[in-house]
Amino acid sequence: MKANEVALNDFLSQTKTQFVIPVYQRNYDWTEEQCKQLLYDILEIGNKAEGVHFIGSIVFIHDGVYTSSEVKQLVVIDGQQRLTTFSLLYLALHRFALENDMEEKADEIKDTFITNKYVKEEGSKMKLKQSDNNASAFKFLMSGEDVKEYKEFSRVINNFSYFKQNISAPTFETILNGLNRLIFVEISLERGKDDPQRIFESINSTGLELSQADLIRNYILMGLEPRDQERIFESYWNVIENKTKHIDTEQRRVSDFIRDFLTYKTKKIPNRNAVYEEFKSRYANRDNRFYDETLQEIKEYSYYYDKLINSQHEDDADIRKELEYLNRLENQVAFPFLLPVYNDYSKSIISKEVFISVLRLLQSYVWRRLMLNMPASALNKIFLALYNDIHPQ
Repeated sequence: MKANEVALNDFLSQTKTQFVIPVYQRNYDWTEEQCKQLLYDILEIGNKAEGVHFIGSIVFIHDGVYTSSEVKQLVVIDGQQRLTTFSLLYLALHRFALENDMEEKADEIKDTFITNKYVKEEGSKMKLKQSDNNASAFKFLMSGEDVKEYKEFSRVINNFSYFKQNISAPTFETILNGLNRLIFVEISLERGKDDPQRIFESINSTGLELSQADLIRNYILMGLEPRDQERIFESYWNVIENKTKHIDTEQRRVSDFIRDFLTYKTKKIPNRNAVYEEFKSRYANRDNRFYDETLQEIKEYSYYYDKLINSQHEDDADIRKELEYLNRLENQVAFPFLLPVYNDYSKSIISKEVFISVLRLLQSYVWRRLMLNMPASALNKIFLALYNDIHPQ
């Protein structure tokens, strides 16, 4: 590990260098309020005759494991939110310069901080290589089209618009001057010697707010070679994330799903804030069996979870009706029991009639408890090991 104090502009202006946001990183989620504070800090230091402003640290793997004949690729472990935001600010400055007849300045900003000018490979032209959704938004912004034409919600588009609206003739040079005064600590890791996962956990423990699902995703993917990361992400994790999304509320429930899956597997209920630790403890050995068999099983169970929270995704009308009734009871504590039951039905271990009878019996049981005003808090322990009590393994 090497740590150095570096000026942001010197870091971003490296030639034939690409900063890669790997698939295991969470999505870009800076809000307009955070951009507002950043711009205020930049303007404040930009108006001073001297001095610098510290913006934290950026952690990356420096060995260029993403092979490319043209560029050196730095895999960003921590700092993607800031790097993305600075790229958006430079894009807004570039757009302002183009619209105000400063073509030479616009080209300088673009070729220094946004793109690798002399790189022929299309995928390596952008200095910041984003995930698919953000990459699409950046490509749209690079096209020069009006942001109002972008049809999907995107914080990339929203934050670019904020910066664009707050750049004027009097502030243009001040912002550039302020950006030139920003410094940070670059922490470069060497693959094979440093442990990116441990460093990532250390960063998270000191204030980076990540969900349990974020931590699990990083644990699964971070230690893999880049090509394997892409394969595992697309084949397993991306499917799991999509299948655990509640359609009506647009909420992703990956953490809840993993918690229910672990409850079924371990016969104990993890604390909501300790799902990652329980997952890491159970699957400490991330060998080929874990990636080929365990993730396949988790993915299969995510399909059942999808139907439990989105009953409209169940093709069978009779089963769909019972799931709809069950959803009205908001009885998610039964999921550690229902997940393996759904698996038995899917694999024809039990018939459709038996599955429906289980769903109806479950409804009747919950209704009876409600009528008798019995506490719901005891249900999670009842369903904890119910599957094994009925179907010993």
